[in-house]
Amino acid sequence: AEDLAHDFFAQALAREWLARYDPAKGRFRTFLRTCLLAFAASAREAAERQKRGGTLRHVPLDDALGIASEDEVSAIFDREWTRSVLTLALAALREECMACDRASTWEVFDSYDVGAETHERPTYDVLAHRLGIPPTQVTNYLNWARRRFRAHVLSTVRDLTSSDTEYREEIRALTGAAAP
Repeated sequence: AEDLAHDFFAQALAREWLARYDPAKGRFRTFLRTCLLAFAASAREAAERQKRGGTLRHVPLDDALGIASEDEVSAIFDREWTRSVLTLALAALREECMACDRASTWEVFDSYDVGAETHERPTYDVLAHRLGIPPTQVTNYLNWARRRFRAHVLSTVRDLTSSDTEYREEIRALTGAAAP
């Protein structure tokens, strides 16, 4: 899959496929997914040609799941799109916190909201004690960081879309709510 993705982007850049995108015809994410699916289908056809052992069944050692359906590919693509948007927004928030002398705010947000996926979420009292601040300040830090994170998510999606309509569709797909 990594080789296929690498080959796809190499071809897309070399042949300027992305320049063909027309915002009037749909979302960029849909355009990119369509290009990727077409490229994958062509790669599969090329691999199955007779001159390349098309009558033999090649099974990669790491292919335990088999060939993914279009719905599975779409779900994976959507999940990775969401992950990349959130990763970019988190990086922007961290950078803002460090630039504004809000390292403690970042540490509270990272420990309580972000890092809670990998370890047990600390209590407000534990965070307050660790940073030497009152527990009420933990609440204030989280409130500020969550508002700024939301703003960075919106800004990231705005940067990745080409029109207001596409922006609104992406925000609805990402959050399930209408864009502000």
